[in-house]
Amino acid sequence: MITVEEIRKKAARIYPDILRSSLLCVESFPLNLRSDKKLSKDFAAMSREIAHLMSEAKDRKGYGYNVISEKVKTRSHGFQDIPLSIRFDTLQDFLKFIGKVKEYEEFECACNLINSEIPELKEWTVKNPLKIVQNQNEWENLLKVCKWFLHNYRRGEFYIRELPIDIHTKFIEANTGVIKSLLEVLIPDRIKHDERMFEKRFGLKYAEPRIRIRFLDERLFVEGRFKDISIPLHEFADADFDCRRIIITENKMNFLTLPEMKDAVAIWGGGFAVKNLKDIEWLKGKAILYWGDIDAQGFEILAQLRSYYPQTISVMMDKETFNRFAVYQAQGTKSNIILRQWLTDAEQELYNLVREKSLRLEQEKIPQRYVDKIFSQ
Repeated sequence: MITVEEIRKKAARIYPDILRSSLLCVESFPLNLRSDKKLSKDFAAMSREIAHLMSEAKDRKGYGYNVISEKVKTRSHGFQDIPLSIRFDTLQDFLKFIGKVKEYEEFECACNLINSEIPELKEWTVKNPLKIVQNQNEWENLLKVCKWFLHNYRRGEFYIRELPIDIHTKFIEANTGVIKSLLEVLIPDRIKHDERMFEKRFGLKYAEPRIRIRFLDERLFVEGRFKDISIPLHEFADADFDCRRIIITENKMNFLTLPEMKDAVAIWGGGFAVKNLKDIEWLKGKAILYWGDIDAQGFEILAQLRSYYPQTISVMMDKETFNRFAVYQAQGTKSNIILRQWLTDAEQELYNLVREKSLRLEQEKIPQRYVDKIFSQ
């Protein structure tokens, strides 16, 4: 037999639909819930179940559900009044039973505020009643944010904490989920839909990755003296250094110890952070060399970089180097990725070997004199 707790759970599941119906002015009551569970075969147990169910009903407590019963002849207990369904006559009965009277009143106030301030959100409220409830105390500030993006939005001018909105500086960061949902309705034409990061998606400034650079040719030093610098990504994208070759290393120490080279600039790739180098227009016209560890991840980074810049050539990521310094080979990190493109035949063969056997030759372990010799060729 259905229990009081099961009725409460069913009512809680229906609650979002009740909220939605109220927004659509659709009448939901009286509301019936089926009591579709079998009776206990033990008469005493059945009697206790029915008694408890009736003790919490509206005619005993003054609110809540009514039990709709029918006299049924049972095989075990003869004729009995058996609960067939549970009925809530009114919205107030329903809300009081699940303890949502105050919440519902606040929900109505929030909906009235939203619809009066920004009518464009009417459809959003119908689709997202629980988000209205979950953000019950924040709607004045949420609407301030929405209004700014609707009427004063300027792409790329502000960091998230300096937006000229009368809210505390961390409010948007603390509420990005619901704000994202609202703005996608209000300003769909101004969104970068392929970006997941809030600031990028909505055109705000953000703490960009910095690209670390070493100029391997004295001619390229900044102001004739700065040879090791880091700059924000957008400045790097606009830089177009006057060089012929770009050398990207996975490991910082290898980046720092690269020898001097004519017309060359070194970039510290930092492992899979090479993703930050994607879509840099001026890199498309440069000769790009990549030097990483000889392991599964090193080749995966190489493939990633080559997918951005097909002209990329690997350096010291070959079988000759791997075998020459076999004494330094060690256990690598297992990879679940299987590359099928962006590697040459020789690279693919070595990648298959180190991936299947989980081997690694770290680039740091290759002697500097060998590195200098390779780059001097």
